[in-house]
Amino acid sequence: MDISEWERHTLMADDAKTNNNPLMSIVHYQLALSIAQEITADSTDTEQLTDLLTMKVVSCHNLANFWRQHGDPDYELKYLQLASEQVIALIPQCKQTQCHSYINSLGCCQSALVGFLKRHPNPTIANQVKAMNNYSSCELIASFKLH
Repeated sequence: MDISEWERHTLMADDAKTNNNPLMSIVHYQLALSIAQEITADSTDTEQLTDLLTMKVVSCHNLANFWRQHGDPDYELKYLQLASEQVIALIPQCKQTQCHSYINSLGCCQSALVGFLKRHPNPTIANQVKAMNNYSSCELIASFKLH
């Protein structure tokens, strides 16, 4: 699996963001996600699957963070949901069935989603979720350490 193009676009997006060029930043983040979505991994190689999932989740979180910083909660939520879907796709392949959070956890994506809900524009909803715990103890998903 060649991830150099994904890395290049991710770095270019970060550079554009640093240089206050949001248009080029979003273009490169979108290209990075597109590249990650097109790459396939050998379903028996756990390391390859983990790398691919990390690329997809990181791309989604980069896009969610971009839209949060630009005040668009709809797009932020869209990319958080996409990240959650990527994680859910891996769970049936998880070999750590002894983990008490097996299947029930969305890990880092759950954390990001709870963070989003805590900033919900409707204060009633934000208050209802402010006490929610956004920690997950799933050993596999926690290894991504994304927030």
